[in-house]
Amino acid sequence: MSSISERIKELLDGPGDVVDQVSLDVDYQIIEHFSRHLYDSPNKAVEELVANGFDAFATEVLVFTPGRYTVDRLLVWDDGESMNVDGLKKLWWIARSPKSGERVEERNGTERKIIGKFGIGKLASYAVGGVISHLCRHHGEFYIVSIDYATVRGSKRVQAPIIRLPEDRAVELVKSLFSELPSSAARMLQKNSWTLAVVEELKVTDLPSGRLTWVLGNGMPLRPDFAITVNEEAVHSRLEKQAAVNWDFGSEEVIDAIKNRWRDAEKDGSVSSSVTFGRQTGLDPGDCSKDVPFVRFSGLGQIWGHVRLFDETLLKFRTKEHGRSHGYFVIVRGRLVNPDDEKLFILDPSFQTFYRSQFILFVDDLDEALLADRQRLRLDEQVQQELKTLQEALSGIARTTVEERDKRRDDEQSTGSMLPTGSRIHYREPINALLLRAPVEEVADFNPAAVTVERKDIGDDDPISIVAFKENAFHVNTRHPYYSVIRKRAGESRAAREFLRTFDLFAISERLLEGHLFNIGISEDEIKEIIEWREGLFRRLAASYEDTPELIGQMHTTSYVGGRSFEKALCAVLEDMGFSVKHDGRSGRKDAFVVATVGPESYSFTVEAKGSSGDIDNAAADVGAAANHRDRAGAEHALIIARKFSGFAAKPDRDPALMGECRSTERVSIMELESLEKIHASVSRFSYPLPLLKDVFTTLETPRKKLARIDGLVTPVAGFDYMKLLHQIWKRQGSTAQGEAVAYLSVFQEDGWKEQKMEFGDFQRRLVALETLAAGRIQVDTGKREIYLRQSPDLILDQIQKSLWGEGHDVPESQDHAERS
Repeated sequence: MSSISERIKELLDGPGDVVDQVSLDVDYQIIEHFSRHLYDSPNKAVEELVANGFDAFATEVLVFTPGRYTVDRLLVWDDGESMNVDGLKKLWWIARSPKSGERVEERNGTERKIIGKFGIGKLASYAVGGVISHLCRHHGEFYIVSIDYATVRGSKRVQAPIIRLPEDRAVELVKSLFSELPSSAARMLQKNSWTLAVVEELKVTDLPSGRLTWVLGNGMPLRPDFAITVNEEAVHSRLEKQAAVNWDFGSEEVIDAIKNRWRDAEKDGSVSSSVTFGRQTGLDPGDCSKDVPFVRFSGLGQIWGHVRLFDETLLKFRTKEHGRSHGYFVIVRGRLVNPDDEKLFILDPSFQTFYRSQFILFVDDLDEALLADRQRLRLDEQVQQELKTLQEALSGIARTTVEERDKRRDDEQSTGSMLPTGSRIHYREPINALLLRAPVEEVADFNPAAVTVERKDIGDDDPISIVAFKENAFHVNTRHPYYSVIRKRAGESRAAREFLRTFDLFAISERLLEGHLFNIGISEDEIKEIIEWREGLFRRLAASYEDTPELIGQMHTTSYVGGRSFEKALCAVLEDMGFSVKHDGRSGRKDAFVVATVGPESYSFTVEAKGSSGDIDNAAADVGAAANHRDRAGAEHALIIARKFSGFAAKPDRDPALMGECRSTERVSIMELESLEKIHASVSRFSYPLPLLKDVFTTLETPRKKLARIDGLVTPVAGFDYMKLLHQIWKRQGSTAQGEAVAYLSVFQEDGWKEQKMEFGDFQRRLVALETLAAGRIQVDTGKREIYLRQSPDLILDQIQKSLWGEGHDVPESQDHAERS
């Protein structure tokens, strides 16, 4: 593979056209001094070449180090605005930069803060190799110029030809630079403008891509319109790991810490300037529409950024190949200026906190204080003191917060020592049963004797606890509603912390119970049903424990307001009835997804909440959208709920257009708030099973017919000769049933109830209501459709009357006559 120098000689003898020349007027000792002392790291030299692409408004820069794609050269290829003859001549100005003026440029509607400043960045290439060449495509023309630093020795003036190339020879030259052509090369060659910097006669035998990626990821402005790859691998910032705490300069903790430290510094005379806080859009180049909080100092200027705290040390992320991940990061115009100075003016930090912290400060106003290597700052005394005071404030709040988190973690993890790890029956066997059902790769290193207990934000819909096999821990779900309400009520005292440790053990016992059920031979389906039942119980207990407002009152109030409040109120009412509800409410989505989680009889429907101060007409009901949301959610049915639907007021039983649209669309029904209120009241009193409510929600009928159906739920004994029914069942128990439960479907079909034009669903609901009113004297199994009486009909009747009318109250004459006839 021939070198650039050899190829240029061929071009001069052949198709190359010398159009001008660059002049390098500089003493060789200056080049050597700059490269050795300013750019002692080859990675920083590469960064300078990448920075040139950024300042040229490149959208991507491709970096290739010796390895798979190229053997003995470094390539930096950007798609920015390239250089013509005049641009190449200006490129080699020394100590004069063409990037002057306001140092903020705008091209094609995009604004960038220019990085280059001193006009010596190109000399950084000497830290990597002895020859640097630039191959450019500019407005359909192709140019190449090459500087051999060896020719500078003994001469203060070096001239190099600028050669114009035919396109085919330029493409051929580019391809010859690679030992294996990368997939990105074809894309770059098709662009109208690009610059390829080639460094040869390398002085370094190794350019680890890991370290280079760290330098570029933390040193260059990574933003949506600027991407970097190293050997075809995308560069990302290493600072964005999952932090336990993530503050910005709008966080209350940070603002209070700065104000308090500043007040103390003013008292002792360390600072005399003011500090102010504000917000501004356009500060974050990654999201120019974002409203970014900042703090402003008299000397330092405007600063924005982040404080990130971690539960584990970040030292493990520091290797020879990668840079540091902890400490202070000062970023000026998108570039990290202190890659190797982690402390700045904090001389003796608390290293237990410091190694678990990232303080990321964006300080564009320090651009004037940057020295030529862009890795050091020349700060006056005022600016130094302001930065030191800011660091003391941030380090102080970080230390306090980390210590508090550690104390809480110690409290949580000490729960692990309270587990009965020595018990075979109550711990070892249940854990082993769970281990057998987990993926092998997750449990390979699990040690049940050394397990820890941690509280984790797992999720609203997740169980109260899980076994985290990979982390050798039990995780107690802090987002679970039962934990949340207990935590809120417990408070912050030492006794409260002890109580929460006890709660941790209770939560963990759920997983041990699950393992025990497997051990004693319960089927997986039955275990799932048991665990889901207990999970539902915890959520119901949490709801009961909360000081919730009157649900129905809230629902009616918010129906006039509309929006999210109405949606949330409806969800709360449905949850209180026993449904599993997931509120969505995003634009173009269903408002809620409702599931009756009742085993084989489970069903689901979406809810469209139409909050409005007036009646809802056909267009506002939007039946088509409801059906679409239903299908996208995978539900069986769609229900549209509003305070009132127009079109039914004058003639309540007529079939207006809305009904016709629902009927033609299929699996869409409507319901008014009055109906939902009565359903809620009936379920609260009679505990109707959710399967028996399905037809109430899914049957399409006018609001008045819906109310008539629901009246049977609210007053199940009205017009119902239940004394006759009890005697019919009692008779069957003593004869055909032969001591077994009675199949109530046969009672409905054979004993005259079907002929009374009563629907079977209504008949079932009345039986369930009687079970509730009889206080345990009637047993109904709606799954098996069976019933049996645990007492004679007359005694059951007395209990039903007490439940309906109260102890010692007279039964209304009309009702008593119906019951006794």
